[in-house]
Amino acid sequence: MLENIKIRNFRNLTNYETNLNQGVTTLIGRNGVGKSSLIEAIYFLSIGRSFRARHDRDTINKNIIGSGDFAQIKGTITSINQIKELQVVLNLDESSKLSKNGNINGANTKLSEFVGNLKSVCFSVNDMDVIFGSPSERRKYMDLLNTQLTSNYTSELLTYNNVINSRNALLKRIKFNEANKEELDYWNEKMLDIGSFIIQNRYQSLQQLNSISNDIFVKIFNSEHEGEIQYLPSLDFDDNFQFDIEFIRDHFKSQLLESEMKDISYGRSTIGPHRDDILITIDGGIAQNFASRGQARLLVLGIKLAECELIKQSNEEPIILLDDAFSELDFKNQEYLAKFILDYNQCLITGLDFSVVKNMGIHTNDIVMGEYD
Repeated sequence: MLENIKIRNFRNLTNYETNLNQGVTTLIGRNGVGKSSLIEAIYFLSIGRSFRARHDRDTINKNIIGSGDFAQIKGTITSINQIKELQVVLNLDESSKLSKNGNINGANTKLSEFVGNLKSVCFSVNDMDVIFGSPSERRKYMDLLNTQLTSNYTSELLTYNNVINSRNALLKRIKFNEANKEELDYWNEKMLDIGSFIIQNRYQSLQQLNSISNDIFVKIFNSEHEGEIQYLPSLDFDDNFQFDIEFIRDHFKSQLLESEMKDISYGRSTIGPHRDDILITIDGGIAQNFASRGQARLLVLGIKLAECELIKQSNEEPIILLDDAFSELDFKNQEYLAKFILDYNQCLITGLDFSVVKNMGIHTNDIVMGEYD
C-alpha cells in the first residue's frame, strides 16, 4: 500500500505532499489543480513513466526548466513484511539532456529493477489507444503488463531492444557490402534467447488476461456482446503454440533464418517480438474497425479490470488509479466498477461526480486539492 507521497516540480505540483489511506480515496478540486497529475505521479512511481506524456521531459514543471532545479516523486510503500522508500528524480541539464534516476531505500537502482516495486493499474482516456492506436501502443501495453508480472521482464526487454538496434545496424552494413553475413550469427543467438523469453511471457499473460476478462465482459456488456483478447505474434506457430521455451526458440530460429535475405534487403529485422500485436475483437470483429466509442470504452474497462485480477493473483495487490473513469459509463457499469474496487486495498479516483460511489454507501477518504473561492 502507498502510505505517503511527496511531489516536487512534477507538472503543476511544485511542492505537494499527502498521506494516503486504505480503501477508496476521491480527489476533489477544480479543473487544473493537479488531480490527474497526482494520479500520474503515483503511476510514474510504479512504472517509471507517464501514462499521459509521450516524453518524460513533458512532465517536468516548465517554470524550472533551465534553472538547475529538478522534478522528484517520493513514496513510502508498505507490505506485510517490509517498508520501502521509492524515489524517482527527473533532471534536465544545461544542454536539455534528460536524466531519470530511481532510488530504493536511499540506494540508486537501475530503472529495470525499480519498476514494479509498487504495483498499479491505471484507467484513463489515453487507454483507448489500446483499441484504436497503432501496434506499438498495444506492444507497450503488453510490456507494461508483463513488467508487473515478471521481475526481470523489463531488463530483458531493454536488452532485446539493444540487440535489435545492433542487428539492424549490422544488416545495413551487410546490405552495402561493409560487413559479412556470418557476423549475424552472434546477434541472432542473442535475439533468439531473449526474444523467446519475451514471447513466452506475452503468450502466457495474454492468455490469462483473456480468460479473466471473459466473465467481466459478460457483466459489463450485459451478455449482449462478446469481447476477446488474443496475442498476435509476428511468428507463425500454426495454431500449435506450446509454452515450452525450446519450442518457441526452434520456431523462431527457423523463421529468422528464412527472413535473413529480406532483413538484409530492408536493412532491419522484420520478425520478432518488436513486431508483435494484440488482436482485440468484439463479436468476432476487429474492435479497431467495428467497435463504437462506447463499446471500446467498455472493452478497455474489461481489460483493465482483468489486469487488476491477474496482478492480484500473483499475490501482490495493485493500487487502482481511476482518472475520470466513471464519466463515460452508464449507471449500471458505474455501479459495477464501484463494487469491483471494494475488493482492493487501495484505489484513487478523480472526476467531477462521485454520486454513484456515495449513494452506494461506500466510505471514501476525500483529498481536497487546490484553493476554493
